[in-house]
Parts: sequence; structure tokens; C-alpha cells
Amino acid sequence: MEHDEHESDDDMPPGLDSDGDASRFRKKRSKVWEEYTPIYINGVIQSAECRYCHTLMSCKGAEGRSNGTSHLWRHHKNCRAKGGVDPSELQDTDFPYVGVNDIDPVNMVLPESLDDINLVNISENSRYRSKVWMDFTPVYVEGRIQGADCVHCHKRFSAEGRSHLNRHTQSCSARVGTSANHQDSWFFASSVQSRVKDELSPALTNGKVQIAEYASRLLKGNSSGHRNHQNQHILALPADSMTPTEPSNLSAHTRKLDQEASYQDLTRMIVMHGYPLSIVEHEEMKRFAKGLNPMFNMASSLDMEEYSTLLFQKEKSDLKEKIALSSQRVSLSASVWFPHGAEPTIKYLCLTAHFIDADWKLQRRIIKFGVFWSSPSNLERIIHYKEACVLECEIGACNVIWESIRDWNLDRKLFCLASVSEIRNDESISKLKDMLMQRNSLPIRGQLYNIACVDDVLNSVILQGQQMLYLVGDLLERFIQACVSSSLTRQQLLEVVTHVGMKCPHEDSKWWHKIYFRLEVLLHYKKSFPSEELVSLDEMKIVEPICKILRVFYRVIEVISGSVCLTANMYFHEVWKVRTILQEEASTEHTDVASMVREMQEAFNEYWQNSYLWLSVPVVLDPRFKITFIEFRLKRAFGADAAKYVNDVTEITRELFHEYCTSMDQSNILTSNCQAHDVEMYGFDSDSLEDWDQHLTAQTRSQLLSELDNYLEDGLVPRKDDFDILNWWMSHSSKYPTLSIMAQDVLAMPCSAVHCDAAFSSRGPVIHKQWSTLNIKTIEALVCTRDWIR
Repeated sequence: MEHDEHESDDDMPPGLDSDGDASRFRKKRSKVWEEYTPIYINGVIQSAECRYCHTLMSCKGAEGRSNGTSHLWRHHKNCRAKGGVDPSELQDTDFPYVGVNDIDPVNMVLPESLDDINLVNISENSRYRSKVWMDFTPVYVEGRIQGADCVHCHKRFSAEGRSHLNRHTQSCSARVGTSANHQDSWFFASSVQSRVKDELSPALTNGKVQIAEYASRLLKGNSSGHRNHQNQHILALPADSMTPTEPSNLSAHTRKLDQEASYQDLTRMIVMHGYPLSIVEHEEMKRFAKGLNPMFNMASSLDMEEYSTLLFQKEKSDLKEKIALSSQRVSLSASVWFPHGAEPTIKYLCLTAHFIDADWKLQRRIIKFGVFWSSPSNLERIIHYKEACVLECEIGACNVIWESIRDWNLDRKLFCLASVSEIRNDESISKLKDMLMQRNSLPIRGQLYNIACVDDVLNSVILQGQQMLYLVGDLLERFIQACVSSSLTRQQLLEVVTHVGMKCPHEDSKWWHKIYFRLEVLLHYKKSFPSEELVSLDEMKIVEPICKILRVFYRVIEVISGSVCLTANMYFHEVWKVRTILQEEASTEHTDVASMVREMQEAFNEYWQNSYLWLSVPVVLDPRFKITFIEFRLKRAFGADAAKYVNDVTEITRELFHEYCTSMDQSNILTSNCQAHDVEMYGFDSDSLEDWDQHLTAQTRSQLLSELDNYLEDGLVPRKDDFDILNWWMSHSSKYPTLSIMAQDVLAMPCSAVHCDAAFSSRGPVIHKQWSTLNIKTIEALVCTRDWIR
């Protein structure tokens, strides 16, 4: 076969035009370029890369002129990879195959991190084409070969002359028995070694070639839409920049660099751990990143802010879709967050969604973070914290909650709202209720709207005994001072602390939490060292009942606000523990303690009167208890008046169930209307079967109404420690189709709006110090995303 072996430069793809416009290329006349990818240096083609084996072939002679395409035809004719052989199978056995296209180009090479990288001029090294270079790696200094490293024993020799390199090749002990394998270079297949004189110089075959693009990755194409070739500069890394004896290090330098994925991972790390966005601008971080990969371009804090927003939008879109596809209602809880600092001049409202998904898993996700209150007169805050950009219409409980309801399309899916006292007592909350009632967005006449968070209520109950508890605190101070007065008692105190079984409160913990911890230490100390009389018997009569009360309060708050989400059927039992301990300790012999307990009981009973309904309904839907348990408990709580309260629980449960039956009826009516419309379209009388449809509707409604009665009449499920109420309803959804949908919404109701740590903190939830100076939109993105990806 005859090929155009003497084609001129015009037969090859031309370089860039003199004006630098790379959008147009002249037509390639030689068909051989269909098998190669041109490599450009300074706008001129310097080499060609085989599309099959990725071998680089020189396109310039020693004087810089084109050497034609004959050698390209010869290589193409004999290329083994063209027949379907994977180039990686032709590689050297000791060194990894690395194709040029396997190295991810980047937009910029940082000179400060690559001081010893120099642009290699191929023509200057064209004389290094001896076969001896098959066994040596050239070492470059200032763009010229100054040394040679044996690829077998890794010894370094001078590059002046080749006779000593030939002698070493013949006597190299490491080469014995493996010379055939080491004949291959990283970019060449073994079948093309005889044609090395037509290929690139060792500068491009030493396995340390990196390609970087200084121009844009894709130059703009012309009107015809053809893709343009990219300008590529070939850079050679000096051999001493990578240890020859560690091939794994070499592969680390040549592996693909996915800059975008690295930025995303960095964003997740910052969001997950609450790091400041400016961490990427710290010199230590930059140095660390360059040490891992010199080609990596560290992002700025503004970049991280943008990536955080993009991650927030992606996660929000996924969560929105999940909620939209679910037919279940969503309950909300609202809490107040504070910025890090001594005196807050701004408060944030955090709105959390609670729902049970299609897999019957209880979910808790923050869906909104906005400004609840901001001081209008704090100029420094406006300057430093960027809250000046927040409009007045976007501030306040009503505005933030309503905006979130519209944004997440919850106006027809809202079930209940639980909030802390600061939000619950806000005037705008009642206006929001009226707005939602007009839209028929709330079930059972809004009786589940704006219920009180249990942990918030318990803290207010404890506040009623503040005066007595402060006196106990003084007693505890004297006890601790007496203990630390001698080395013996100090050592005894420290031993007791390790056996208390409680975490030591933080400095910002609630005042009563610290008192309770010290009470536990005191009681354990007296039990361990009864002979020590640091506290009198009369004082112990005060300490013991108060410690019992605070112990119950502490454990109840710890359970309901813990990291494990509880279903709503558990709240009644926890609240009942508080009622029981107050009732027991109200009859204590110590008059001061009894007086304190009675004041606490008054505050608790007020909450109980307003909350027993929503606390009882989830228990009715617990197959282990049902309405029978409620009757048993309310008789103890209300005595002779218990029948009225039990009847209220039964009625509100039935009313809620009827609303779910009505929604099912409406769904059936829509289906029936569609079928009737289809009948009319086919020419049948639409009224002929109307009475039949009405009969089926009435029959279906009767069956739905009897579903609740059947459930209540069925026997109780035995109580077991491993009982899973969600799993029970999921497995019985076919038997109780409507009631199971109702249970799915009721059991997701929250009774706490904050996590355990914030529940025991004197200030409540606090924004990270590093984030509190950002604008509200960025804070919302960081807080919500952190909650979603944890």
C-alpha cells in the first residue's frame, strides 16, 4: 500500500493563527490524522498522540521543520493496540502505564509550588534518541538533561556521553532476567521499541510528564460548531522531585486531579464540623494542600460560600422532592437560636420538620433558619454582621414560619406546630393561626397548633422553686469548700465524681443542672464515706427530696430531646413521671420543701390541663395501651372528673379520624367523577349508575368509620422491650388503611424543638462563632446543610 509519505506541513493540521484565534483550523489533507491527536506547543504542532496506544510521535525534525507523516503511517500499520489490545497490557511490569490523556489538565500551574519544573524544548533534546535511554530516566536541570537514572537499580549517572551508560546496562545486576520488561517505557508499547528513532525524545517518555493548559479548557468554536484543539504545554518534572524507589509516589503525582470533587469534599468538611469558611485562606491550609498535590488550586472563602450555597440548594431540592412525593402531613417545631457572643443583639428562628417517610422511619430536618428579632439601634452589629440586608417583612415568627410553609408547599400538609415560649407567646403567631384556619390547613380546628415544648415547660416549672434551690446551692458551696480544704477529702471527692455516672455540666449549663449534679455528688459522697460529717442530718432532709425531683426532670428532658427521635406515644409516659414525683414529694415532712413542690405543681397542672389531649391521642394509637390505658391514668389524675377528660380524648380521636375518612371520600369522589366523565364520553347515560355510586360511597364510609372501632375493640399487644410501634403499623396498614395513615402523622408530632445539649444550656442553641458574622442566607445554608448531611 502506498501512503503519502512525503506530505508537507500543509498536510498536517496547522497551528494557531498569528492573531491567536484558535476557533478555525484548515482542513487536514492526510487521513493519517484521523488516527492521531495533535499536541500543540506555543500554537504549533510538535507531536502526535496515537489514539490507540497513546504513543507520542515527534512531528518536528532537529532543525524545527516538519518531518512528514511517513513515520505516523508506519506506526499506525504496526500498532498492536489498534487490534483491541489494552495499552495497559503492554506496560512495563514494574512501572504503571500512564497515558497523556489520563492526566487531568488544569487551568494554571502554580510556579511557587513547581519551582523546578521547566518547559522542555523538544528540538534541544532531539539528540537523545539512543536506545540506551530505554534503560535510563533523564534528569532535567533548567530544561536540559544533566543526569540519567537507571530504571532498574535507580543509580544516577552523568548524561555526558553514552558509553558509560551502555557499560552499566550490560553489567546492571537488577536488569538480569527482567531486561525484556524494562525495555518498555511508560508511554510506549513493546512492539514499537524498534521505531524509537521516529518517536519523541526521552523528555516525553520518562514517565514524569505532566500536561497543563494555560489557556481555557475549550476554546470557543466557530459557527459550524466544530470542536477546536486545545493548546497544551508539555512540562517535565525533574527526577529528584520524586523518589525513584517509590513508584506509588509517582502514580500519586500523575493520577487524575478532580478539582471540582475536591472543592465539594472540602465544602462538606467545613459544613459538617462548623469550620470557618476562611480556613481555606490560612497559609497552613494552603501549604498542606500543595504538599498533597502541587496542581491543586486552593479556593477562597468566597468560593466556599458559593459551594456551600450550591450544596444547600441541591440537598434542599432532594428533601423537597421527598416531602412532596409523600402523602403524609408534616409537623413543625420552632426554636430560638442565638449568635456567639456576650449580649445578643439578634435572635434567629429555627424551624424543623418532623415526619414519617414512606419506609416508616421518623425524620427530623431543619427546613428554615431566619431572623426572629434584631436590635435596630446596634450600629456595630449592622456593620460587622451584615443584617442590614434583612428586610423588616422577613423578620419575626409569623413571617419566617409562613415563608417556610409557602416555600416547602406545606399549607395543605401541616399537622401541628410545637414551639418554645418565646415564640409561642409572640403576637404574630395567633395571626398566623387565623390565616391557616381560613385556608383549612389545620386539623381538628387547630387544636394541635402552637403546642408547648415539654422541655421548655419543665424548665419553667423548675423556675418556680428557684428561691429554695438557691439556698440548696449555697449549702452545696459550703460542702465543696469543706471537701477541698484537705487533701484527703479532696481525693475522696474526686473519686466520687468518677462514679456518679453523669457528665459534668459545662460552664454555660443551666443553673439548676449544676445544682442537680452537685446534689448527686453529695449523695454519693455520703454513701461512700458515711463517717464524714460535712453535711448535717437536717440539711440532708432538704437535699434528698430535691435531688429526687431534679433527677426526674433531668432524665425526662434528656430522653425527649435526645439524639434518638421518639415517637409521640412516648411523651405521655415521660410527662407522667414528672407529675408522679411532684405528687409524692408534696407530702414531705420538711415544710419549705413541701411549699416549693406545691408551687411547682401549680405550674405543672396548668400545662397538664392544656396538653393532656395531644399527649393522650398518640397513646390511643399505641396497640399496647389504647383508650383503656388513658382511662386508667386519667382517673388517677382527675379523680371523679376523669370521665369527662376520657370522653374528650375519645371524641377528639374520632374527630381526627373522621377528617382522614373525609379526605379518603373526596379522593373516591374524584375517581368516581372521572369514571362518570369517561362514561359520558362513550355515549352512556351518566345518571343511570349514579345511585350505585352513592351506595358504594356510603358503604365505604361505613367501613372506614368501623375501622377505628375494630382497632379499639381488638386485644392489646403484649408489652415488650423491643416493640417497634412504627413497624407494627406498617405491617398492619392493610388491616387499618385509614387509621395507619392517621397514625403515621400523629406519631411524628414533636415535643421538643432543640437537641439535648441545647436543652441544658443556659442560652439555648448557639450559632458557631465562625458563622455568626455571615449574612443570614449563608448562615441558613450552612445550618440546614449541616443538619441534612450529618
